[in-house]
Amino acid sequence: MNTRLILPLFAALFLTLSGCGDGGNGDDGVAEPAGEGSTEPASEGSSSTMDAVKVKAQAAMDSAAEAGSQAMDALSEAAGVAKDQAEMLSAQADTETQDMIGQVKTYLEKNNLTSAEDLMAKLVELKDSLPESVREQIDALEGRLDKLQGQEQGQE
Repeated sequence: MNTRLILPLFAALFLTLSGCGDGGNGDDGVAEPAGEGSTEPASEGSSSTMDAVKVKAQAAMDSAAEAGSQAMDALSEAAGVAKDQAEMLSAQADTETQDMIGQVKTYLEKNNLTSAEDLMAKLVELKDSLPESVREQIDALEGRLDKLQGQEQGQE
């Protein structure tokens, strides 16, 4: 993506610098002032050369602007794709978390405390990266699990 922007800039620089030469006139860059010792109008050739340089420079700037626009479009598109993928992953993680919470509830209803403890350990690890509403569900399940474990220990 950077080459799309850099190449037109180098082309513009090259065209600008190449237009600054004397065009092979051999007068060492010194132009005679108009009206002094000259019967010709002031450098008609250099005027057309300067116009050509301006046209080339403008074309190079337009090309660079187009490349910049294309780069911004590509960046915007990539950002949109990344956002969509992040939303999809987030939704998938929420679904998996809700499934795990449902499994813990089922284990607690069946009094399968070992399986519930295993899943709760995984949920507690994920807890900090989850939304507040899900954290509250996990906290409630931890309390319920602790209560059931206390009841089980009291029966022994």
